[in-house]
Amino acid sequence: MNQNPEEKLFLFKPGQFLGPPKIFPPMVSGKIPVSVQFIIPGLKVGNKTKKTVVQLAYKSGADIWGVETNTVENSATKDPATHVTIAFYINLVNGDDEKQRAIISSSRLLVEHFLGLLSFSIGAKLSAVHMQPTTINDKGQYSQILSMSKRTQTPTVKVDFSAVNIENSVVSSDIFSALSWLRRGLAERDSIENFSALMVCLQIMARHIVTQPPIVRNCPSCGVVIDTQGPSITSLMRELIVTHLNASPELFDRLWKARNAIVAHGNLPITPEVLIELTELKFDAATLAFNSIKLGLGMPLDSPPLPNQAFFVTDAFMYID
Repeated sequence: MNQNPEEKLFLFKPGQFLGPPKIFPPMVSGKIPVSVQFIIPGLKVGNKTKKTVVQLAYKSGADIWGVETNTVENSATKDPATHVTIAFYINLVNGDDEKQRAIISSSRLLVEHFLGLLSFSIGAKLSAVHMQPTTINDKGQYSQILSMSKRTQTPTVKVDFSAVNIENSVVSSDIFSALSWLRRGLAERDSIENFSALMVCLQIMARHIVTQPPIVRNCPSCGVVIDTQGPSITSLMRELIVTHLNASPELFDRLWKARNAIVAHGNLPITPEVLIELTELKFDAATLAFNSIKLGLGMPLDSPPLPNQAFFVTDAFMYID
């Protein structure tokens, strides 16, 4: 295979220049206008679902001014992709370095939120490449920031966003955090990493959804309150999974035993039997994670989305190198 010898020296290379953004917010006092562009490989958005995708983008952050999506094509492979532009504002900061850091971090968080909502909606992980924030410099000229990206290959994803409706839902910071872990749980290559990420997602949603009174410790002699503690994560998770998500107590016990032994305590040896057990449990964990987010968004538990069918095609030893 022929390869440019210079490419061997670098793990990353500059992202592709996407040109000036098609939409850009007007100047507003006390704000920095930004347009972030990026490519989602393998994603082709049809006319029927474009409205929903744009709606998800507006849900991904505050102060969003406009959203534009266009279908593009990889010139080498002819694979479809979606070019996304999100125009938004951030608060004014002083200093060139501080301004650039604020633009980059705000753009990355916005893209992460958007990818989380998209991945949740189709039940499979979507990624972005060539993220390019653009702002206006002091001379009134566009100023682009090119990210570093590594070479990737992403399979085409067949999607239908039409059944997902969160127009009236409030996407809190907790739900965005849970979506971030859900997206990683859908993409990790082995069952341990799948299961670990999905359990983190569930724990975030348990703290978000379940309300329990604090645990109060009193002095046994005089009855004075010694201290108070919040409810345990075990208690919160049990109530979420059994009471709110209608799973069986037996399933919760299996999930929590595996979580404690492998993820939390690390006291269970990784044997072929354990890998097979986790391969089965990750399916239950994924379904519960999706349902917990639907519950947090006020969606019916029996409504779409669900994990993509590709997630269920797996082998406990598929990725052992």
